[in-house]
Amino acid sequence: MPTMSRAEIIVVHSSDLHLGTDDSFSNTDRLAVLPKVLRAASAMNANVVLLAGDSFDNHRQPEQLLERAAQILRDYAKPVVILPGNHDPLTPDSVYRRGGLARVANVSILGLNVDETVTFSELDLGIWGKAHVDYTICHLSQTPGSG
Repeated sequence: MPTMSRAEIIVVHSSDLHLGTDDSFSNTDRLAVLPKVLRAASAMNANVVLLAGDSFDNHRQPEQLLERAAQILRDYAKPVVILPGNHDPLTPDSVYRRGGLARVANVSILGLNVDETVTFSELDLGIWGKAHVDYTICHLSQTPGSG
């Protein structure tokens, strides 16, 4: 019986980009690392880019910066999955709710414009993640006397 051959799937994973940091004494472009990650993904012919946690340093980012980030992602055109982390959680004032990031057609923000799973049926691939929804690093439930 012949074995089925699967095409290779390339997922480029990055985290902790901390775009738009508060370093007001620097002339460095606060979004410069995002196009670098996307260029690397393009060079590898990645099927999907996964930005897993802390893509932004905080929610105090100006609207113009968020709009530029949305345009960079829009121009990339291939699928990007974003998982909000503890620095950029999915709070009511989240960077992902402003600047049009959630409206970019090729961007899936777990917990916002997709649930906890985004499925790429053409790749037979699902990416699951649970977005941070507050600034707590982890949620532990303890039973009294257990620790």
